[in-house]
Amino acid sequence: MSEMIARCGFKCHVCLAFNGINKTPEDREEASRAWKKYYGLNIPAAEMRCNGCLSKDRGGYRFPEPNCYFSACVQKRGLDNCAACSIYPCKRLEERMRGCDRVRDKFHDRISRSEFQKCIAPYDMRATLERLRRRRKSNQKGPGEA
Repeated sequence: MSEMIARCGFKCHVCLAFNGINKTPEDREEASRAWKKYYGLNIPAAEMRCNGCLSKDRGGYRFPEPNCYFSACVQKRGLDNCAACSIYPCKRLEERMRGCDRVRDKFHDRISRSEFQKCIAPYDMRATLERLRRRRKSNQKGPGEA
């Protein structure tokens, strides 16, 4: 599956709730357990299905609320994602990123690398958005600029 980045910076293509990888009841149960363990979210396994905010069919669970502020803001501004915004990071995004940072920092050295990559890394908004900003900046440089 090709990379699919949500407007806020979540990596849909590796998200435990994303329908592209979450196909069986066992997958949904695993996602539900992981989100409870790492994020304190009590989402029934049956609701652990998401098409992602970039999909026209937005059925299923959408983290964290059905009317995501970030998705609406990015669309209103005509951007691909928060990384392209001139006021990046806004106060609301910074608050959300800090929450993700806390989870990342808490578990980084306490769980296996594979568990981290599966359960924490997809939601490391700051790392994803910063990578997108660096890529965007390097694509905007003119000839001869380093």
